[in-house]
Amino acid sequence: MPDHEDLHKPYVRDATLDDAIYLSTRLRAADLAEIEASSNKSPEEALVYGFNKSAHCRVGIYNNNPFIIFGACRVIEGVGCVWALGSDDLLKAKGEFLRQSRHWINVLHEDYPILFNYIDARNAVHIRWIRWLGFNLINLHPEHGVAGIPFYEFVRITNHV
Repeated sequence: MPDHEDLHKPYVRDATLDDAIYLSTRLRAADLAEIEASSNKSPEEALVYGFNKSAHCRVGIYNNNPFIIFGACRVIEGVGCVWALGSDDLLKAKGEFLRQSRHWINVLHEDYPILFNYIDARNAVHIRWIRWLGFNLINLHPEHGVAGIPFYEFVRITNHV
């Protein structure tokens, strides 16, 4: 990503707890719906949990404000549960961020040869993005999470195990 001195270009840095709390009140409607459908956590609880459980949690910054936070939580040795949640400012920074997102997935693979998670089946935009990142949808769970609605299980396996 560009040097963080250029505030008009998005960049990624290590996240702080304050970043997670800031974004918890600014999440996109689709991300809020996914949190609500999958867990009993509030947005702040979900972001703080992801921040605390990720070996390396990172945040995208645009115009000096966080717009996306992401990481991977260890499940078992070599397997991480990848996650990302963002604000509507993601749309302003998406071109540059999307170009770099494959790089950041590869960085997460340095800790976890296998990355997986579940995604709300209603969210066509997110599904397109994870496929573009090289993830495969491997299973449809018709009654996932607390809402009991369809979610896809997705996975990406690196070949440098």
